[in-house]
Amino acid sequence: MSLLTEKALAASLKKLLEKKTLDKITVKDITDDCGVNRQTFYYHFHDVYDLVEWIFVQQAQKYMYDEINTKNWREVISDIMEGLLEDKAFIMNAYYSLNRRQLEQFMQKLARPAILDLVVKAADGRNIRQEDIDFVADIFTFGLVGILTEWVAGGMDPIIKDKMDKFFVIVDGTLEITLDKFSR
Repeated sequence: MSLLTEKALAASLKKLLEKKTLDKITVKDITDDCGVNRQTFYYHFHDVYDLVEWIFVQQAQKYMYDEINTKNWREVISDIMEGLLEDKAFIMNAYYSLNRRQLEQFMQKLARPAILDLVVKAADGRNIRQEDIDFVADIFTFGLVGILTEWVAGGMDPIIKDKMDKFFVIVDGTLEITLDKFSR
């Protein structure tokens, strides 16, 4: 029942975002549209921004594979971007209502675990300190999130393939070389 309520609240927020920006939407607007009371909303979410973050997490999880690895990471990123394009109205309204740093934090929270998992798998068999693995994961996360943030800021042009292909060229092989440099 809980997930159904969260999904209904998310659907109401997305519907409302078609008419106005996030900063103009209140909890009352969402609960009125959804047909639940304010207490129900606050049982599930701290505020409207918490609901936005939940939506971002749900969207990302739809495109995450059981196991991200050096063979499928391009596909995972491409699928996430396609999913973001499907929710372009929501993403753009959220972007215009949030500050850039909030959007980056949402994206980092979603991307970093998958990238860390990828780095840990690539580091297998190398003698690398955990803090160095974390640092490498941060660098790759910042690169990906920077590109995605710029893409959103530019209006989410569907023709981002060239830029992503360049990112993939840089990352391909670079991760292993970088990890070799940290290996003791």
